[in-house]
Amino acid sequence: MDLFKQGMTSFKWWFLSEKGLALVMLATGVFFVAVGARRFQIRPEHFGIMSLLGCGIGTFAAFFLLLIADYVFQHARLAVIPWVVFLFYFAFVLPHLAVGLGLALWFMVVTQLSG
Repeated sequence: MDLFKQGMTSFKWWFLSEKGLALVMLATGVFFVAVGARRFQIRPEHFGIMSLLGCGIGTFAAFFLLLIADYVFQHARLAVIPWVVFLFYFAFVLPHLAVGLGLALWFMVVTQLSG
């Protein structure tokens, strides 16, 4: 039992470390890209250049929305809950934003871990 308790404690410290949180962000990015790809799959029109440009604009919008979420989280932790609900809702409704949010999360993790 003591070995299990020690293993859980070490897992908790690893999970809260920089690499553990980066893994959670990467998994969240994969989730958002998968949700966006699924929404594009069930849409009746074809994925063309306009949809690709929409994903690019969605990526810039996602960077801006994540910047606002970080600012709100730093200054008012309880106020970030409706903001995160807002992000998740619009990521499920708008496939361009979902793909952009996933790409933005991946880019942020890669730039933070490489530097």
